[in-house]
Amino acid sequence: MPLLAQRILNGLVPARFSAHRPPARKTTPDRIVLGVRPGQRPSSKPPVRIYLGTERGQFRAERVFIWSIEKHRDPSRIYEIYLMRDLKGFKRRFWLTGFTNYRFAVPGLAGFQGRAIYNDADQVYLTDPGELFDTPMDKAGFLSINDRDTSVMLIDCQRMGQVWNDHDARKLSRKALEARARQARLWGELDSGWNARDSEYVPGESHLVHFTTLHTQPWRPFPDQFVYFDNPTGALWPELEREADRADFMPVSATRPSRDWPSVNLYLSSRPDGQLLQGLLSSTGEAQAHDRLEIEAFLENVPDQDVGWVLERLFRSCSQLEVRLREPAWQGKGRYRRTSYFWVQQFRQAGRRHPGTRWQLEHRGSLGRRACFAGGPPAAGPITVLLHRKPGHNQQARAIAQALASSTGRPLCEHRIDASEAGFMFGQLIGRLPLPAINADSACVVAGGWLPCRVARQLARRHRGLRLVLAGRKAGPVPLCGGVIVQCQHFGLPADPYRLTTRLPLNSGLVDRQARSDAWQDWQRAEHRVAALIGGSSRSHQLGPDQARRIGEQLSAWARKQQSRLLVVGSRRTAAVIDHLAAGLGADDLLYRWQQDDGDNPYALALAAADELVVTGESESMLADAASRGRGFLILPLAERGDTPWRRFCSWVAERATRPRFNRRGSIRPQQGLTYLCARALERSWVLPPRRLERLHELLYKAGLAAPFGQSAPATFKVENELERTTLRIRQLLDIDPENVNFSAPESTHEHSQPPA
Repeated sequence: MPLLAQRILNGLVPARFSAHRPPARKTTPDRIVLGVRPGQRPSSKPPVRIYLGTERGQFRAERVFIWSIEKHRDPSRIYEIYLMRDLKGFKRRFWLTGFTNYRFAVPGLAGFQGRAIYNDADQVYLTDPGELFDTPMDKAGFLSINDRDTSVMLIDCQRMGQVWNDHDARKLSRKALEARARQARLWGELDSGWNARDSEYVPGESHLVHFTTLHTQPWRPFPDQFVYFDNPTGALWPELEREADRADFMPVSATRPSRDWPSVNLYLSSRPDGQLLQGLLSSTGEAQAHDRLEIEAFLENVPDQDVGWVLERLFRSCSQLEVRLREPAWQGKGRYRRTSYFWVQQFRQAGRRHPGTRWQLEHRGSLGRRACFAGGPPAAGPITVLLHRKPGHNQQARAIAQALASSTGRPLCEHRIDASEAGFMFGQLIGRLPLPAINADSACVVAGGWLPCRVARQLARRHRGLRLVLAGRKAGPVPLCGGVIVQCQHFGLPADPYRLTTRLPLNSGLVDRQARSDAWQDWQRAEHRVAALIGGSSRSHQLGPDQARRIGEQLSAWARKQQSRLLVVGSRRTAAVIDHLAAGLGADDLLYRWQQDDGDNPYALALAAADELVVTGESESMLADAASRGRGFLILPLAERGDTPWRRFCSWVAERATRPRFNRRGSIRPQQGLTYLCARALERSWVLPPRRLERLHELLYKAGLAAPFGQSAPATFKVENELERTTLRIRQLLDIDPENVNFSAPESTHEHSQPPA
């Protein structure tokens, strides 16, 4: 069980060597005070005391939690928020989180006086927490939604001191402390609206949302422990974070740094560039603007709580920031060892508030492993698209590249990859990769399909700061930084904010080609025209001679019934059965036999001029072309191949990766065991779910874009510009001309990827 194994290993590794769980050095929590807002008459009510259980990896959740209080609080009242993290004296070795038992120390930390609220960091308020603080308690010692769920509590600190004293809160287990409170009959019921867990959230009714399913938390704090899926609350949490960004909200800032900040000031006084850095980070006045800042061996010494505002100051002070970090081997006094993921998230957070600053981060771990990341506006060069032999992949990559180039005013460059897949893999083995010579100042590389995407990743390693847009089912895992994946919903891959999903592969829309041959012109002059686009055998579907003949007969009968002239357009994959297809057609029906680089191919003409259109259903690209007409069409499915052992295995992995397990409270358990391993295999593209195009067909039917062959095509058709919407998100996520982009679009659109409830 990976989760249990990780907990055991984390427990065995001394804290000074752990990047996730720093040594416990604090005797009391840090305090953040939200005072009476200017112009407000102070309230006579007592301050609202909130104790927040948190840890290093939850820094984004912590900020949004405090923002949710700031957003909804009574402006005339004082709110005191105590951050319980890295507290001394607790046995943290086998806790599920870094703050599991801190909640039971709240009475002692509050001096066994008055009331206090306890919250986990993975929660947000939707109403004023003062209402919870003022809730009548009768004779109860604490209120929660049930006597075994203490993730949200209103605590009478004096009464609970009887069973949750300082010694036992630090030594006993969570279950033992909850059982002690039940035996003393100190529990009282709290309105469930104060702890709505994930799918229990009801807009307008819930007072607090608890993102309790660890592998669906929207801020994705521990990607090495979980494979994340979308949360059922949708854009609720991301929108709160965007609000905090727009308000420049920082709970810890230059004017109110953490209590560990004086040690950093002392350290800066000994650095040659200390005076410059102190000027940039000063709480008084505006720092001098710089075109470029290079900082080395500094951020390693900044406490967790101060990293956010320090980076905000650095981003604000320059147009180009280069930072080199080398993590210490262990965490001693004043040394803060953190992961690459921690730093990338911090840099991205600062970059969202300062989209005009270009940044580069070089991070060397404790073992000397070097990783480089970049963000902010890319180079001012062209958009480069990589092309290979598959038309469908080329079409999608070219469409995205053209849309990016036209929307940003950048030139477009095309590079064709001459190497084969086998040649590329052999080049990797011998260390001589056949990479195209792209412009050194290219802003972005767009690629579609297995080989172009692998070449693009190698180019990004060679050209630092290059942005990637990778498309297709075999595009590979989502890059940690500087890249976006574009894939279809029906692929069934795990969600990620940088994996953009579309209903169909993207294309540039319908291209109207004029007919050249007399036959195509004769069809175009017919009073009523119908057309069929025929694919052929693939890895997942099969078009044999008998089925080809039947398809010809069905299409011919369909055309005669409508008194229409039929044009059938074959493809490269139809060549093996084209004679059988022709045998099923009538004498007046027209058939195009595919030829390489044929300028008289009527494919585009059929799309443009057909009054009704039929498409075989094994090709996402042909379905996308049919949808680009702006009219409903019919789908004629081909026979699927029989399941092979590998296909059955992939199907089992995909199903097991999203199979939920529930605890006694009805909440979904964290990923572990086979569920975790299967989800990780999907995330890293070791295993891909089988192509189930019937899922895509159902999506098209449900959206009113298509109907099965034999029925009538949809009379109404809702035109959707997925290319424009996806291009907008790419520009947002990769900081391409951010000043010209509207940042109000939702962060994630993974309709397919959350685990079934």
